[in-house]
Amino acid sequence: MQTMGKLLLTLVTPVFIVVGLHCGIGMPDIDQRTDLLLHRSIITHSPLIPLILLLLALRIGFGLHAFAIGVSIGFAVHHAFDLFPTGWAGYALISIPFYGWTPPLFSWIWIAFTTLICAYLAARLVRGRLDRLWYLLGFIYIFILTVPKEGAWFGPVVALVVAVIVLARTVLFRRAQTEA
Repeated sequence: MQTMGKLLLTLVTPVFIVVGLHCGIGMPDIDQRTDLLLHRSIITHSPLIPLILLLLALRIGFGLHAFAIGVSIGFAVHHAFDLFPTGWAGYALISIPFYGWTPPLFSWIWIAFTTLICAYLAARLVRGRLDRLWYLLGFIYIFILTVPKEGAWFGPVVALVVAVIVLARTVLFRRAQTEA
């Protein structure tokens, strides 16, 4: 019976990841659908939601870890595209409630930090070889789906490759060595 449960989880993991990817890629822009926050709010354009999901996934388990991987990857890809706006003014800048827009340098550093942390949070949830495959395929899949809407792709792909290589050298490969 336990083998059946593992098989079922293996089969549904990609579904949870894909659903998480689609939620994660759009979730940071939820600030545009509310009158409470300005666009690129530091609340929605931060690792806060992926961090909450990571903590829940570690506590609850089951398919939530796969969903959290997808959401975190979606956030990372969203922010990688946000690193390369047409100009660093207005809605390209991070906004802080009751303060306003931040300077361009702070905005760039915050978005870069968020990109790296979200990719890291996803990597922390990777449990085995199959999860590592879903991790990499998740980045590729949601990136390819996002490029037509965003236009520019070279800067974001470089940012994500750097983030994944840094994480691969630290989190993902270190975990693979302990599994062997």
